[in-house]
Amino acid sequence: MKSEPLLEYVLRNLEQNKGRHVEIANATGIPYSTLAKIYQGVTPNPGVQSIQALADYFTRSAKC
Repeated sequence: MKSEPLLEYVLRNLEQNKGRHVEIANATGIPYSTLAKIYQGVTPNPGVQSIQALADYFTRSAKC
């Protein structure tokens, strides 16, 4: 089975959690403005640290 690229995983989860972006930003330590730019595609090549922090957050959330 082919795994989903990390950025696509993060974007899909951001889409599924549209109303929780402020909460996600606070939980990950990523500024809301940065998260919004990633979600809106304004930042087409976001930093690895931001994407990894978001992926880790969604992975932890999925396990709960």
